Amino acid sequence: MSVKYKIVAVLEDLPSKDLKKFREWLCDREGEPRVSRRAVEDADEVDLAELLIRVCTEAKAAQLTIDILKQLGFKKQAENLAKATASEEGSSESRSKYMTGGQHFIDKHRIALIERISMVDPILDRLQMKNVITQENYSDIRCQPTSTRRMRELMQLGNICHSPKGKDILYEVLMETEQFLMEDLKKES
Repeated sequence: MSVKYKIVAVLEDLPSKDLKKFREWLCDREGEPRVSRRAVEDADEVDLAELLIRVCTEAKAAQLTIDILKQLGFKKQAENLAKATASEEGSSESRSKYMTGGQHFIDKHRIALIERISMVDPILDRLQMKNVITQENYSDIRCQPTSTRRMRELMQLGNICHSPKGKDILYEVLMETEQFLMEDLKKES
């Protein structure tokens, strides 16, 4: 069973008033990525699971669901979801080819990448072609006035900051577009 359906199964066990509370906690929580009330107001359990995965990735969606369930006092459901998704979380983290010292290359060099990359559009083009970012993400990032702000915005997207696969694809795109910078950063590692 996929993470999505494990989340759906847990949410379906909640009474409707508690599902409403879950939606409220999801919208009111601190941190990124943010979820708007409009996105969840008419969402059923399947819609909520799909939304969580779309904005956070599967592993982060499961953890966020667990955290909210605990906040609402549903500790047993939270523990069950944690057990059901534990093996998948571990395997998705270990799949990255670009881990060094327990940290992904993109995370390790985040600040340098943000500060030193000046040509962001070719990176966005390739990420959109590979379906890592949406047209909306592409447009939002391109609206940023400086390359530093564009890179910061890119690095904060759920498909990049929470997904080892997204980070791997970004790494490969950067090797195409920013080869000299990437080689310098590899030497520093």
